[in-house]
Amino acid sequence: MTAADRTLVLVTEATGRSGAGHAMRLGTLAAAWKRRGGRAVVIGAIELDFVQERYRGLGIEASDDGADLASDVVVVDSYDAATRFAWSKRSGYGLRVLVDDTADGDLPRGFDVVWNPNAYGSASMYVNSPAVVLAGVDYLAIREGLPRWASAGQTEILVTLGGGVPSQVLVESMYRLDALLDSEDFVATGDWAPPRWRRISADRLWAEVPNARQLLVAAGTTVWEAAAVGIPVILLMTADNQRLVYRWGRDAAIPGINTLLVDAEFLAHQLRSLLAVPSPLPAVADGTDRVVGRLIELLTSKGAVHATS
Repeated sequence: MTAADRTLVLVTEATGRSGAGHAMRLGTLAAAWKRRGGRAVVIGAIELDFVQERYRGLGIEASDDGADLASDVVVVDSYDAATRFAWSKRSGYGLRVLVDDTADGDLPRGFDVVWNPNAYGSASMYVNSPAVVLAGVDYLAIREGLPRWASAGQTEILVTLGGGVPSQVLVESMYRLDALLDSEDFVATGDWAPPRWRRISADRLWAEVPNARQLLVAAGTTVWEAAAVGIPVILLMTADNQRLVYRWGRDAAIPGINTLLVDAEFLAHQLRSLLAVPSPLPAVADGTDRVVGRLIELLTSKGAVHATS
């Protein structure tokens, strides 16, 4: 069995509230699926412009609720407990996959596979789940075509705070940082940036790497792409669900700060110090071809069991 003529359904969203990480990593999975000749469909609110553009470029179709789809694999990437539970019970899918970052609480029964696409992930996080676990550095989702950073006297500092709306503390701290380092050249993704900073769209982030000497980055899914690119970083934990990514980076001696515990003034002064000592993350590579291969294997074996039962 291959992915040819088989449908992968993505259940996710990309909004100002949820950010882009869920949808972007599923887009990378869909790209790997489509390279093997399959079809990809998304169910959910994809509202962020750069995510919409990426999905269009990948040829990912949209569906309202999937009721009209005969799907082979459905992949659910959401923190919402109700969404997870509802999709764990929906029939008509050969394989149901839950994307999980944290292993907090009991996962809903009914999923055949749990995929933790983070370098810190491991099967030991899911010992109480009957699902097949795909987790860790071998199963990351890192998009194709990223550049490699090479130090060549760059001056600009790249800043990305994620695809969602940054907190008021974060925004205020960036304005204070601008005042503290008014001779530095900053480039930021988003309209929240101080007026002096050069602003770029989120989809231009990696295109700016040749001009940048370092990256100030929220500790979300972008961290794995930064690790693949090799650019020196400072990590910002900007939400509680980033704590394991942030911890992984700190365990690797990457400078960073938990922005949830400090005020804007303290954060600005800490960042001024940390920007003097950025460090590259441990090198990683995309593992979505491996994920697709395992899903096809599981779909094949499950079909064989049904055929003989």
